[in-house]
Amino acid sequence: MYNFFRCPKCGNSISLPACACEFIAQYSDGVYQLTNDPYMVKDENADVKYIGYEDIGEAYSGGSIFRALKADEKFNQIAKIIGNGILLDLACGDGLYTVPLLKHGIKIIAMDISDKMLSLLYKRAESTGVDISSLVMCRANALNIPLTDNSVDSAIANSMLHLISKPEIVVNDIYRVLKKGGKFITMQDKPTTNTLNDKTLSEIELEDNKKHDEMVNFVHHRYFDILKNEYNIMGTRYSWKFDRETICKNLFNTSETIIIPMTNKVQYSFNDTFIYRMKGKGFSDQSDVPFDIHHIVFDRVMLEFLEKYGDDALNTTHTGYENDVEIIVYEK
Repeated sequence: MYNFFRCPKCGNSISLPACACEFIAQYSDGVYQLTNDPYMVKDENADVKYIGYEDIGEAYSGGSIFRALKADEKFNQIAKIIGNGILLDLACGDGLYTVPLLKHGIKIIAMDISDKMLSLLYKRAESTGVDISSLVMCRANALNIPLTDNSVDSAIANSMLHLISKPEIVVNDIYRVLKKGGKFITMQDKPTTNTLNDKTLSEIELEDNKKHDEMVNFVHHRYFDILKNEYNIMGTRYSWKFDRETICKNLFNTSETIIIPMTNKVQYSFNDTFIYRMKGKGFSDQSDVPFDIHHIVFDRVMLEFLEKYGDDALNTTHTGYENDVEIIVYEK
């Protein structure tokens, strides 16, 4: 076991699970417990607020966690960047990056604040049949990474910086734990609806796309309008406009941008993706919505939706081509 974990009790370096100060990390279901912090902090008086995905769970990726992820050039390229080093997959979630990179033989420390998401990572790895002997999973807080200085060769913090009110703290701590010459591998840090573009689509596909987007907007806007006007609940958004590039360029020595062309044509249904996730309270801006209120409002919106669009609308699909992937690698 690596000897560069940082003891949550005394702050000294340890090799899990035990420290000389008598701290012993609890270990259950393949996960070391390295923080007692809550999975979510929303108190307006807190110095830093953040959203964890413990309540979201399977609704985040839906049934995809039980399907083998296809290999693509993005993971091939990331694996080349990491090489033989140790990767910190910070806020690893349900293993969207962890599992494909394990297939490439990468040594990974996967950390997340959510026990639920870590359990889903294990399910994804199990369903894929990937070797997890080079994986260490830890419940940890990205605001205070339990690793010593200059300890890992690379780090990824995919789609999580927008979930924290002060994401610069996380970026600074990533810099701290990277070795000299270590690499912070970044992709998109916040959600986007522009995941597909229109190339050589048929008229029927274009019409279905237009209808799909209209229905997404109807459900989303109606849901949050009711929450705001009748329950005084606003969708939680923290740092969607965070300027990662400026922060990283002030910290790291160099940066390199890699563009990976993507040509895959993909199709997904309204009911099995957006509605599945919305119903499961699987979007981060639903994190402040109590479950009882969520169910009342969601059911009401869906009744209005079905009256407006009809049952068949749930089967509407969206078709397009994956956007090219932009990877920016910052080197310490």
